[in-house]
Amino acid sequence: MKKRLLSLTIVLILVISMFGACSKQNANEGKSNKASSTGDASDQGTTSTSQEKPYNVTFAYIGNEQPDMDKVEAEINKITLRDLNMTVDIIQLSFGDYADKLKLMLAGGDTLDILPIYAQNAASYIDAGQLVNLNDYVQKYGQGIIKQLGEDVAMGGQINGFLYGFPANKESQTRAGLVMRKDIADKYKIDVNSLKTYDDMSAVYDKIHKGEPNMDLLVGYNMIYQIETKDPLFDGFGVLMMREGDPTKVVNYFETEEYKKRVQLMRDWYKAGYIMPDAATSTETSANLVKAGNAFSYFSPIKPGFLTQENINCGHEMTVAYIEDAEYLYSSGVNLFNWGIAHNSKDPEKAFQFLNYAYTSSEFMNLLNWGIEGEHYKFVNDAKTVIDFPDGIDATNARYNLNIGWELPNQYIAHIWNGNPEDIWEQYKEFNNAATKSPAFGFIYDSASVANELTALSNVKNQFLKALDTGSVDPDEVLPQFNKALYDAGLQKVMDTKQEQLDTWLASKK
Repeated sequence: MKKRLLSLTIVLILVISMFGACSKQNANEGKSNKASSTGDASDQGTTSTSQEKPYNVTFAYIGNEQPDMDKVEAEINKITLRDLNMTVDIIQLSFGDYADKLKLMLAGGDTLDILPIYAQNAASYIDAGQLVNLNDYVQKYGQGIIKQLGEDVAMGGQINGFLYGFPANKESQTRAGLVMRKDIADKYKIDVNSLKTYDDMSAVYDKIHKGEPNMDLLVGYNMIYQIETKDPLFDGFGVLMMREGDPTKVVNYFETEEYKKRVQLMRDWYKAGYIMPDAATSTETSANLVKAGNAFSYFSPIKPGFLTQENINCGHEMTVAYIEDAEYLYSSGVNLFNWGIAHNSKDPEKAFQFLNYAYTSSEFMNLLNWGIEGEHYKFVNDAKTVIDFPDGIDATNARYNLNIGWELPNQYIAHIWNGNPEDIWEQYKEFNNAATKSPAFGFIYDSASVANELTALSNVKNQFLKALDTGSVDPDEVLPQFNKALYDAGLQKVMDTKQEQLDTWLASKK
């Protein structure tokens, strides 16, 4: 989508109307308009006045193009002119090519203020000098962000002291489990609450397989990684084991006893006929496979409201067993997706003020994610917190339903989509707070010096991992080959780099 600017006429009309307001009204605008923010004017970090020329913020997001984006953008500009004396130019990037487009924009000097940053790209952006160090502005203009996220989370996106971005406010802990069709579990009298380990599932699969010999009992390919009892240190090439050995010692996960045991169990299940035969090559989602009617279970991350979502996606009532009771909080979970400021910004100070506003203005968040009330959504509860499509509108004909709260700055201050509990955001907060933090929580390693090795390691992983994790190959034969290929591709260098940086970081915390 090309950039779109408000017409000069609309901007001039709005600015003139602001001049017409008395200075006292202008001074109290941010405080009196409680609907626009969960904080006060200081939380929003605004210093602009209506006597200044409006600053135009260029804001890029990753998501689907919306037919009514121009209309929603115009409504957003009304509130940002009112609250910040700024306008916003929204740029849509697709999930398929966002990385290439951002790379070109950053390298080419295109006008860009706010940009989305996946953590794995941060080090290369910093190394190329393409990001603004937010440490330069956070104390003066970022108190709203700190209030919303908490200081440890807000300040966690740092590499060697360079604060590259703030994380999207979302559920971040590692709790995961085995999702099963409830009708099948009930039919075979499976006590779901008694299933606590991988080994517990062997007897369950054996029982159901005898009665449903043609059913795929376990589908998907991420059967080992979903149950996260290690801190992957972002890329998984060198991890911290939370339950075996020293949790500050970087090790190769694929040589641990945990991985060896799990991958051998997958092989046993595959040979017994429990696992979908083409699990390693299938591109269909697990939910769709269940919906098709011939699949029983799959592993998945679990969050509050998860089953409501999966019941719809799977077309069956689902239930879940929490395997291994793994509840951890890692930097890679919290800082997976972040918001930062491009070095291309014409005024990083104003861009930061807008970023703080994005984390504190519920009015902005609702417009960006859900669109315009009455046109793109309606309230379905008296408290006006839960929304749904207006009459006659659904997902097939909606002209605006961005619905990417997990990615946007702060979904916790936005409306809740119908079907979720009314206290879903409080549940998310409690969910994160219940997790055990990794000893490396807050640490993000600088991967720039091992970029070539990481590319080679990713290629090796793509070659071996799915086949091993689904039991499609004999681990006694293939796992040694996998580990040799990893070390040949530079795994030891990556692990040493992580360990050296982690040791320095841990020492600085004493």
